Amino acid sequence: MGDMLRQANLVVSAWDGDLLVGIARSLTDFAYATYLADLAVRESHQRLGIGRELMRRTQAEAPRANLILLAAPKAVEYYPHVGFTQHGSAWVLYAGSEIR
Repeated sequence: MGDMLRQANLVVSAWDGDLLVGIARSLTDFAYATYLADLAVRESHQRLGIGRELMRRTQAEAPRANLILLAAPKAVEYYPHVGFTQHGSAWVLYAGSEIR
């Protein structure tokens, strides 16, 4: 987790006092693409608009860049609901797999 945070170049967080309740971790060139690698909201604070606000603030940091993500299986239905368009030609080479 430490490496994930150190290597991200855009991190937006949400706090309830001293309690971290949400985080958006991204990699971006600030011009074309912002890859939203992680979006997480503490279960006790979900359905309050925190995830949307984290994405808005992420987008505001790189307003010219496309916001791109891979949805976790449980979140597949969430992203179209907040305005994302599904991309039909994304590809993944999983860690440990070799280029042939």
